[in-house]
Amino acid sequence: MTQLLSPAEQTETEEVPIPLHEAYTACEAIVRSHYENFPVASRFLTPARRSALAAIYAFARRADDIADAAAPPRERLEALDQIEVALHRALDGAPSGPIFIALADSVERFRLPVEPLLDLLAAFRQDARDETFSTWDDLLAYCRGSANTIGRLVLALHDIEDADALKESDAICTALQLTNFWQDLGGDLARGRLFLPLEDLRRFGLARENLARPAHRGLLTRLLVHECRATSELYERGRPIVRRVPFGLSLQLRLTIAAGRAVLRQVERSGWRVLRHRPKLGGPARVRILLSSLLGLNG
Repeated sequence: MTQLLSPAEQTETEEVPIPLHEAYTACEAIVRSHYENFPVASRFLTPARRSALAAIYAFARRADDIADAAAPPRERLEALDQIEVALHRALDGAPSGPIFIALADSVERFRLPVEPLLDLLAAFRQDARDETFSTWDDLLAYCRGSANTIGRLVLALHDIEDADALKESDAICTALQLTNFWQDLGGDLARGRLFLPLEDLRRFGLARENLARPAHRGLLTRLLVHECRATSELYERGRPIVRRVPFGLSLQLRLTIAAGRAVLRQVERSGWRVLRHRPKLGGPARVRILLSSLLGLNG
């Protein structure tokens, strides 16, 4: 467990206090250092909300890295337990390290709910156990903890509690999570992870152990087309949210949805080849997405 935690997360001893602005700067550096096809904290949000979202992302990134670490499940689970201890300590007024200093400030400043952060850790514990998902509904339940929580925190940052907006946010966040799963299929299989529902594998005549075999490329392509179309329906279900939220957040969401759908189209076109090449949005594609979002063509 020692190698999974930073010194601040391993100890409760008193440290030299970190200025709040330095804590947020560290979180923003974490955002910049991780490539994402989907924008994390765009300039369309106010500076305070952008910084808070960076703190949330840094916390999620830290826990996700632990869940994905090359360590036995027991060690990963123990490290996630320590992250939860550090979270509670931070929310009780004794944050340790830049991530928890910034996160505690964001929670207090914006009166953010704590439950989504705990739900995130619960989902990462499933990752640490390398769990598989028997059904599509099981996978959607996982997404409620691993992805929808972020969307609900973003809405909370904007004081949005509208029931329709929450449902649409859940649909978009689930779609984004599923898109990530499909584009990361090759890398996940190499790490012993699988997010395709087992019932869908059986439906298309596949099994976990033969997914990567050349003889089954056609079957895998058909399976991925099926998953991509189900994911596209979720994007469509959530799309009205861009008309329910403030202008800056609407632009952020338009960008996010457009990027997600662009990656999803790449996965569908690639089929089995996602095992070899992870779809990635290049500069021209990002420019097109930005321009079309600004022009309101994706909402």
